[in-house]
Formats: sequence, structure tokens, C-alpha cells
Amino acid sequence: FGSKQNHLKMAKFSLKTYSPKAQINEPHFYILCKGNNSGKPLTEPCPNCFICICQSEQEKENLYWILFALWQGRRFHQVLCGSVIPFIRKKELSNLIHQGQKYAVHFPDKFRKNVQALQLLQQKEKEYAKLTQSIKELKVVIGHQMIR
Repeated sequence: FGSKQNHLKMAKFSLKTYSPKAQINEPHFYILCKGNNSGKPLTEPCPNCFICICQSEQEKENLYWILFALWQGRRFHQVLCGSVIPFIRKKELSNLIHQGQKYAVHFPDKFRKNVQALQLLQQKEKEYAKLTQSIKELKVVIGHQMIR
């Protein structure tokens, strides 16, 4: 994540519907656009996503965490459309990203602190998921030993 010397600014970005045929050379990430997790930033594409194309790696990183925070805060739920499969429109997504950017620009220290907290929580969640998987595997091993 960006150093304190980098002043946050409103990043210019473009949102496009993901196509596996498209070749993107600029820094980018993906955003889920269908389902209850619409708005979730992704590092790998999926069939139902937008691609967010940025001008620099730093802007990509900042935008990714803005989206992650908005998604975790369930901010996308208020703009989801569709009765059977909810989805988000590019315009609403773009508007929410701009709101997140305004927050980051006006409260840079708070933004950095929140991103660091989210990153730490993400790391802990991964560690706990690994630990949970190891515990499940150990239960299977113990169960097999008892049945011999």
C-alpha cells in the first residue's frame, strides 16, 4: 500500500465489461458485477465481472482497497438491481467508487489506517482458514486411526 509521501488524489479509471479476448496492458483488477457479492474486487477474472483499468500500480492498489472497503461495508447493496439475480450497473459502481475516492482524499490518514486494518484482517482470515483446514484434516486422520 502507498507510502505516506504519496498524496492521495482522485484516480482516473475506466470500467469495462470483462471479455476474455481483451488484452489489457495497463494496471487493472476485476470487480464482480452479479450476485449478492457484486462490487467485490477480484485479482482474477470471472464471467460476471467488470475490469477496472487504472493509470498506475499505486492507483490500482488504492482503488482496489476502496472497493474492498465499500464491499465489506455492504455499500453496493443499496444500488443492486434485479429481482432474481442482483447486479450492479457501471454507473452506480462508478458513483460509489468516486464517493470512496473523495473519502480517501479528504481523510488520507484515516484511509491508510483503515486499509492497513483491512489488510491485517484479510491476512488473519487466510491464516485461520488454513488452520481450520488443518484441523479438519487432523480429525479425518484421527477418525481413520480409530477404525483400523
